[in-house]
Amino acid sequence: MENITRRDFGKLLATVAITSAGVSAIKPLFETKFAESQTSAQEYAVPVTCAACGAACGLLFVKRGERMYLLPNLSHPQPGMCFRPASALQLWNHPLRLKKPLKRVGARGEGKFQEVDWDTALNEIAQKLREIVRKYGPESVAFTRHDHMSWILPFIASVLGTPNVIGHEGTCHAASTAARKFVLGAGGPTAVDPDYENATYVLLIGRNLDAAMGHVRRLAAARERGVKIVVVDPRAPNIAYSSVEWLPINPGTDAAFVLSLIYVIISEGLYDAAFLKKYTNAPFLIKPDGQPLTQKDLGQEGAAYLVYDNATKSVAPHDKAQDPALDYEGEVQTKDGVVKVKTAFKLLIERVAKYTPEVAEKITGIPADTIRRIAREFAISRGVAEDGWYTSRNGNDFDAYRAILILNALVGNIDKRGGLCFQESSRFPSTCTIFEDRIETIIGYTLPPIKAKRVDTLKYPEAPSSFDALLDAIIEEKPYPIKALFIVATSPFHRDVNTEKLKKALEKLELVVSIDILPQDHIDWSDYVLPDLMFLERSEIGSVKWSLHAAVWYSHKVLDPPPGVDARSAFWALMEIIRRAFPEKAKLVDYDERYADYHAFEHYEEQFMDTALKKLADLWKLNVAEIKEALETNGFYILKKKSYETRPYKTSLATPSGKVEIYTLRALRYGLDPLPDWKPPVYKVPQAPDEFYLVNGKDNVISSHMVMVKNAKWIVDRTVWMNPADAERLGIKDGDVVELEGLDNGFKAKAVVKVTNRVKPGVLYTYAFAGGRQSKLISGEYEFLREGVNPQWFATGKVEPVVGSAPTNSSVRVRRL
Repeated sequence: MENITRRDFGKLLATVAITSAGVSAIKPLFETKFAESQTSAQEYAVPVTCAACGAACGLLFVKRGERMYLLPNLSHPQPGMCFRPASALQLWNHPLRLKKPLKRVGARGEGKFQEVDWDTALNEIAQKLREIVRKYGPESVAFTRHDHMSWILPFIASVLGTPNVIGHEGTCHAASTAARKFVLGAGGPTAVDPDYENATYVLLIGRNLDAAMGHVRRLAAARERGVKIVVVDPRAPNIAYSSVEWLPINPGTDAAFVLSLIYVIISEGLYDAAFLKKYTNAPFLIKPDGQPLTQKDLGQEGAAYLVYDNATKSVAPHDKAQDPALDYEGEVQTKDGVVKVKTAFKLLIERVAKYTPEVAEKITGIPADTIRRIAREFAISRGVAEDGWYTSRNGNDFDAYRAILILNALVGNIDKRGGLCFQESSRFPSTCTIFEDRIETIIGYTLPPIKAKRVDTLKYPEAPSSFDALLDAIIEEKPYPIKALFIVATSPFHRDVNTEKLKKALEKLELVVSIDILPQDHIDWSDYVLPDLMFLERSEIGSVKWSLHAAVWYSHKVLDPPPGVDARSAFWALMEIIRRAFPEKAKLVDYDERYADYHAFEHYEEQFMDTALKKLADLWKLNVAEIKEALETNGFYILKKKSYETRPYKTSLATPSGKVEIYTLRALRYGLDPLPDWKPPVYKVPQAPDEFYLVNGKDNVISSHMVMVKNAKWIVDRTVWMNPADAERLGIKDGDVVELEGLDNGFKAKAVVKVTNRVKPGVLYTYAFAGGRQSKLISGEYEFLREGVNPQWFATGKVEPVVGSAPTNSSVRVRRL
């Protein structure tokens, strides 16, 4: 077991159903006549991981004779099952699936291609890439992706010598990720999450849990215990039924709502003072310039943050004070003179005083009495407010999510059972570790350092990724030229907030290569298109995302591409392009002509998975064979169960103060307000009777690829929702066709209206990614993909400074046709 390879994994497909009792979810299969007669080729079940969206749910691939389907792996820390994996086999043999490498023969955007063989495509791409790099440098090449290849692409980019791997987090979780970093010193959406199973009160603000089925299952268990769930959203997501309370809020006013909750909790003394004093920077003394008072200000050695100690009636370092004051205001003698100081908590009190429930009602549309009731319920129940995933909506989302995190801290419900908890990190290794003078790869080879900085971080330094900044760099050639773009398994036209800017950027590039499985709209704008494998056709390994436990998953390869589809691994294709363009670069990581044979590549790829597991075993002091066996049979391995009350209680946070920061010191670096505030959304607010907010979101049927399968024609909703009161006022009936015109950009498009109470009056709702497909390669029975609108068409294209959050909501004028 020590050196098991991917080929060995594959051999298990015919035997796992009769040799393992490790997956309780498929135990009934072991007891069938097939198992009894040892005819395992007739029937087996194999653990796989869904890659249809970022949740990476655990599934079971089941084959009974000629029948194949997917089931949830209920023993998995993140169990599936939704519309997306249920439709995965329609993706596998999709009639529109890209079958051969394509070379553009028309103008960009025309969607005219000819099929070529792999060698021709790879050689021509390599030749063009070589010319671009020699003229502009390797940093002139950029890669964009969403989830697929996010682990491997940094390795590929490092071999080439470019820092520019830039995803689409800017229109996804950029706002909440920056907020987590500023307040909790945490990372992306999975780094922190509510402990749903043990929660007593859950507040979901703009968050639809149907997009992550493990959450739905955990929350379902909590609902059986009587947990209260409050959904704050302009539209009622699927979860907003039964025992759930829905608060239809005006779009772009979440921050005002949360700040009002904070006002009520503070003014009524419902906050956890002990937690705030010890584990947050609420008692820190703040000078008039906004900077915290430290020992250096007093001319003392050390740099500790200072508080006013009620016990000694004097200023003291926070960790030395017996009873830090939360509401102190006074004067302090510093080495430069007397300065007036206030605690961070007092500054918060002053900020939220702007948002009494009566004021907040006028902004949010939620009654003042309701705001008071929710605040009291939340505090008394020690509730948890969800910290966000798909959060870049209105251009003021960073403050909204800072306020949400502060709300959780206010009631002391951080990393406690039923609270907002830190995930136990699996410590899953990266493919590249960057040092000042070198890059160390996971497979043991050293690469030269990359001197250039990623173009989006130069513009938005706290952005996890900003694709909009990449477009600016392409068009303006600043801070340096970007001339080649590889688009890997993502959908820029349905993710970017300025589709006209995207077209302009794609026109200007000297090389555009797309790697995908279906004709997303950007395919039409590509010079070359390479057909990729879908998730059932490749073996993968990764860290379990939506679980508080530290765990890893493994997904078996269970299928080859269907007949007539010459799809190949994106990893192999990109390494081959680099080898053919720059053999000397490829040799630095021991990649050479041996792997031009696609079937030999798995030996190279195996090194990454095998080394990752060995590193994990070393880090956790575990037996690697034990981990591998669990991955083979169960599809996952739990490295460590969740341990509560660790951070910030026993371990400092990765914030400047090491504390939960209600006053975000990191914001001072960029001249940002250290406290959240409410600002109107960045798009025009509707005023006239025919003007509406246009908001969008996801659901468990939505991903950029799965909305394109055949049964999506009947299941995926491509309409625009309108409240019955608005429909009656405008003389619009269910099923009518209307024209939408963007108030900010004048863009016009047609849509079918669904009249429903599931959306607030004055607001229209449509699903992201679902409608408005425009690729010329879409034809026949899949013409239905053109129905509906792409909400990105109407977006302003404005981006939040520093954090790079690109809002996807907008406002439109409606005209009945």
